[in-house]
Amino acid sequence: MQKKFLSPLVLTLILLAVSSLPLMAQWEVSTIIQSGAGLDDGMVFDKNGNLYISEYQGTVVRQLTPDGTVSVYASGFNAPNGLVIDSTGTLYIANARGDRISKVTPDGAITQNFITGVTNPSGLVLNAAGDTLYISHYGANQISKVALADSANVTTWVSGSPLDGPIGMAFDEDSNLYVGNYNNGNIYKISPGGSMTELGSIESFLGFLILSNGYLYATSYSKHQIYRLPLDGSSMEVVAGTGDRGHADGPATSATFDGPNGIVATASGDTLYVSEFNTGRLRTLIPATPTNVEDAEVPVSGHLELHNFPNPFHVSTTINYTLTEPSRVSIDVYNMLGQKVRTWASQSLLAGTQSVVWNGRNDAGQIVPSGPYFYTVRAGDSIQSRMLIRQ
Repeated sequence: MQKKFLSPLVLTLILLAVSSLPLMAQWEVSTIIQSGAGLDDGMVFDKNGNLYISEYQGTVVRQLTPDGTVSVYASGFNAPNGLVIDSTGTLYIANARGDRISKVTPDGAITQNFITGVTNPSGLVLNAAGDTLYISHYGANQISKVALADSANVTTWVSGSPLDGPIGMAFDEDSNLYVGNYNNGNIYKISPGGSMTELGSIESFLGFLILSNGYLYATSYSKHQIYRLPLDGSSMEVVAGTGDRGHADGPATSATFDGPNGIVATASGDTLYVSEFNTGRLRTLIPATPTNVEDAEVPVSGHLELHNFPNPFHVSTTINYTLTEPSRVSIDVYNMLGQKVRTWASQSLLAGTQSVVWNGRNDAGQIVPSGPYFYTVRAGDSIQSRMLIRQ
């Protein structure tokens, strides 16, 4: 087939058109843990890629390992809410109904009353130095801070209006704190000196808020959507969710959520994780559009059909996909934490059935652990994902 190349002017117009597409078209939503798992609230990653998730409607914090294993990490809490991990791997837990902050060291030792007398703590975040803990208080409409080395000396940093049920918090590199109000969905920037500036507002109720790759991401529990906001507050955009309550995976334009609450990003920011308060499900958002343009070819839409066999597999599995049109294709395999483990480089292919064989090794040639994985095939503007299991 003869390649068609574009003039610089036409290519520029196409790139401008693509860049103006709604943000939602750039993400794919998947469910990696089904309902009933108790994964309904605050989340945080440790440096080893383990994900910790609170069960607000219970007493435990669970751990999801990179191989997809979910287990109870620690228990005995009272409505565990926001979580944060320090540089030593110690996990801190806000007990929303217990008026205390607990901590769990990497060896599993639990201190239930590490910080006491803190009314209705909801969100937690550490400063850049990692030595001071900031606590948002949902019911008290305040943010306090405490040095980890002096946990008995809690001081109020900011309080009162416009705080209205503050929960999610995140620091930027200039020590500005961003906080989201659960009750009205307002998001504020708080300077190191304590002055507050409103940046935007989402549909209440706002679950949690994070900062990743220069953007704030927030969940709307009541609207069943995920939002994105630049740090200058210039334009609030919907990342995923139609606004209808449901459980549809797929392109973000048609995906639905049921009470999205906790949100966290991988270290690279490539994958977002969302917990659902109503169901205890764990969902992922993965970018669905290529990040580079090669060969300046005319973009074509490739309808895509795929399956892999065998599944489960031990030694290798073959990923088969059928293109109804010539398409530029890329294939990625992810573990259950959304970390990319294997990539086949993007290439232009003719219509018809194609295949690749995955031998259970990562890009470095190492055998990956047994467990569930999912692979994503992108062809033109089509994308599909499937689960597979390595035994």
